Amino acid sequence: MQLKAAIDEFILYIQVEKNYSTHTVVSYEYDLLQFLTFLRDHDCSTDLASITKTHVRRFIQHQLRTHKQKPRSMNRKISSFKSFTKYCIQEKYLIHDFMSGIETPKTDDKFPVYMTLSDLQQLFRSLEQDDSTLSKRNEIMFKLLAVTGMRRSELVSLTWSQLDFSNQTIRIYGKGKKERLLPLHPLLIPLLSSYKHGIF
Repeated sequence: MQLKAAIDEFILYIQVEKNYSTHTVVSYEYDLLQFLTFLRDHDCSTDLASITKTHVRRFIQHQLRTHKQKPRSMNRKISSFKSFTKYCIQEKYLIHDFMSGIETPKTDDKFPVYMTLSDLQQLFRSLEQDDSTLSKRNEIMFKLLAVTGMRRSELVSLTWSQLDFSNQTIRIYGKGKKERLLPLHPLLIPLLSSYKHGIF
């Protein structure tokens, strides 16, 4: 089986059966097609059964050195490849897993820096005193992040229909389209309500 055909089958599988997010599907497809292009550019066989660990290691080396790919991004690609080969073995497209034994490059992990309560209070005071055009929107956004703990991507895609003022909850659609309910702090309700109706 050709690598391109296997990639197409895998992408259809994670999109339809696994119901992965559009972002994840696009990322996996991009990573796999990039590997396919690398094999073609270096006159390597694109037959699935012909791919070896050496091909993968050369691809990783090429990405790190030639394209200055960061280890963190490379780790995502390796994760994509491992999911792909696992699927191929499951579907009996592959007998031997060419990703077995492939390790991820070391990264210089930095610990996240958290705001102290004092920092947060200072930020809120600054936002509350701001009278620029987008000040109220910014205040709501930062307070929602701080109070609910939702992800940035979840905040950006938030709609009014997800807010339930009477039950004081927010319905969040997270990774993999999973839903969860978060409490809506009572102090935010009048702020959100006034913003919704343009009273500020």
